[in-house]
Amino acid sequence: MPVEQWVERCKAQRVHFLEGEIPPRFNCYGFVFARDSKGVYPIGAFEQCGDATIYPPQTLNPTEDGAMLAAGTGMARLWDGQGVLTVRFAKLRDGADFALSDVEEEMSEEAKNLLILRGLWDGEGASFLKPDENPPELLELTVIGVSAGSELYTAETLRGALAQLPDAVRAGFVGWYDKVLRNDG
Repeated sequence: MPVEQWVERCKAQRVHFLEGEIPPRFNCYGFVFARDSKGVYPIGAFEQCGDATIYPPQTLNPTEDGAMLAAGTGMARLWDGQGVLTVRFAKLRDGADFALSDVEEEMSEEAKNLLILRGLWDGEGASFLKPDENPPELLELTVIGVSAGSELYTAETLRGALAQLPDAVRAGFVGWYDKVLRNDG
């Protein structure tokens, strides 16, 4: 779908659309949805920190998470297609304001990783999106996932997952994630 149509859908949802690059004072969060003829399913969320992606986000408060999830769900419901949709938001680090920064209508790396973490990846896509399949049971994730490039690392704790990342990726962490690595969070 062309960007112009997503901008129009943002207006319908009263969500701001961020044009251009994400400014340095913003963080990037994303939500993955699946849509079929039966409905919209929230697969999960992630946040980007440097060259790493963390599943689920660790630095959103429940109010921010709920607001972005609601906006993303509205965008997924307005989508003309079926399959897996990745909706990315840019949010001020020191504030609750956020804007839609990107929508990916094809299978994103983040979507694939969330489906793997949920056990819903069939090697090509979301296993439950095949004809006549039942909707997925989407419980809370039982592990923490972290990815860098196409590699996905999992652990029972955030520190355990972050520690598996390559040194160059970990060196790019600042703020809260750096503190977790140094002080066992």
